[in-house]
Amino acid sequence: MTGLRRFFAGTDSEHGQAIVLIALTLLGMLMMVGIAIDAGQLYSARRSMQEAADAAAYAGSVVLYRGGTQTDAFAAATTDATANGYTDGVNGTTVTVRQPTAAPFNTSAYVQVIISQQVRTSLVPAQAGITQVTVRAISGAEPLNNEYAIMALDRNATGNAFQSGPTANIRLNGGGVLVNSTSSSAANSATGSGNWDITCPATKPCAIDVAGTGAGSWPAASPASPDYFEGERNGQPQQSDPFAGYPKPSTTGMLTDRAPFNSNVLGQGIYTSATSFSNKKVCHGIYILKGGGMGGSLDVATSGTDPVTGAACDGKVFIFNTLSNYPSSGGTCTGVTVSGNKDITLYAMTTGTYAGLLFYQDPACTAAMSFGGTSFSLTATGTIYLPNAAFTANGQPTIAGGQIVAKTVNVGNATINITFNAGTSAQPVLPRLAQ
Repeated sequence: MTGLRRFFAGTDSEHGQAIVLIALTLLGMLMMVGIAIDAGQLYSARRSMQEAADAAAYAGSVVLYRGGTQTDAFAAATTDATANGYTDGVNGTTVTVRQPTAAPFNTSAYVQVIISQQVRTSLVPAQAGITQVTVRAISGAEPLNNEYAIMALDRNATGNAFQSGPTANIRLNGGGVLVNSTSSSAANSATGSGNWDITCPATKPCAIDVAGTGAGSWPAASPASPDYFEGERNGQPQQSDPFAGYPKPSTTGMLTDRAPFNSNVLGQGIYTSATSFSNKKVCHGIYILKGGGMGGSLDVATSGTDPVTGAACDGKVFIFNTLSNYPSSGGTCTGVTVSGNKDITLYAMTTGTYAGLLFYQDPACTAAMSFGGTSFSLTATGTIYLPNAAFTANGQPTIAGGQIVAKTVNVGNATINITFNAGTSAQPVLPRLAQ
C-alpha cells in the first residue's frame, strides 16, 4: 500500500509540487486569455471610434461641398459624432473638430475630427484611466479627376468600348486612355502605332489602361523622359466615374428660347430646338438644351454684353443637354450630331461649379454625340461628359479639346488633339476622406 501511495503521490519531499505547477500554468493561461480579451476590447473600441471619426469628418465635408461655411461643417461633424455615441465631455470622451494643422490639408476645405476615450479593460479594470485610445480622420471637398484624357466608362460593354480607325491620328498630352469594360474585346485600335503620340508629365506617368483585353495596334511604351508613357496594359482595375453625381443646373430664373442679340449672339438660357441653338454664337454662362440637341455650327462671341444677365461675352460656357421635360422626369432627348462644313469653337467656364466642364449630357439621355465629315473641326477647352451615351467620330474630322468622357468612345479616323490638365478639364469638387 505504501508503495502504491508513493507511486501516485511521490515522496514526502515532493508533496504539493504538482499543484503549484498546475496553479502557475493556469495562472499563465488566464493571463494570456485576459490579455487577448483586453486586446480585443481595445481593437473593438478603436474600430468603433475610427468609424465614428470617419463618418463625422465626412459629414463635415459634405456641408463644405454643398457650399456651407466652415462653422456649419464643424457643427455637422460634431452632431454626427454624437449620433454615433461620442459626445465631448461624456463618459471620458473628448471630441475635437477643427481645421487640420498639417499641409496639404490645413485649409478651410477640410475638416479634422479627433476622438479620444478612456477604455476600461477586463484584466486590469482599476487601471482603465491610463488605457487611452485616440483616433483621427480628415475629410474635405477636394478636386478629383481620374487623370485620363479619354475615358470609356462602360463597365459591361460586350463589344469595343473604345476603338479607333486605321487612319486616325491621336495626340494626347497630359493623360492616357481608360477603358473600363472587362470584356475580352474591350478595346480595339486599328490605328498604326506611328499615328499615336502620348506624352505625360514625370509626376503623373500615364498609360492606356484596359480592364478587359485590348486588341490591335497600340503605341509602344516610352516610360522614360520625355514621354513617361507606360504603354497599353490589360486587366487593370476598373475606375470610378469622376463626375458621377455631378449637380445638374437649375432652371430658376432662366429664359426660354431667347432671341439672339448683337448679330446672332445667344445669351444664357434654355433652348428647346436644334435650330434655336445652332449656327449661332454664345456669349457666356449656362445653356440648357431641352430635347432639341444641336446640329449646326457654333462659335463664341468675345465682345458685347448679355442684356439679361449683364455678363460680358467671353465665349466661356457650360452646355447641358437634357430631356424635354427637364427638370421634371420624362420627355425626349436628342443628341448632338454635326458634320460637313460646320465648325464649332467653344470655351469652358473657368470659375464656379462648372469650371472646366464644357458639355454635360443628362445621364437619362442615351443619344450619341457624333461629329463627322472631312471638313469639320471642333476646337474646345474643357471636358465633354456623356455618362450614358456614345461619343463617335465619322469621316475625318479634327477634334481638339481638354478631355472626352463617355460611355463608349469611337474616334474613327479622326484627328484627335487633347491637352489634358487641371486648367483645360473639369476638376469636380467632391467630398471624400483624405486621411
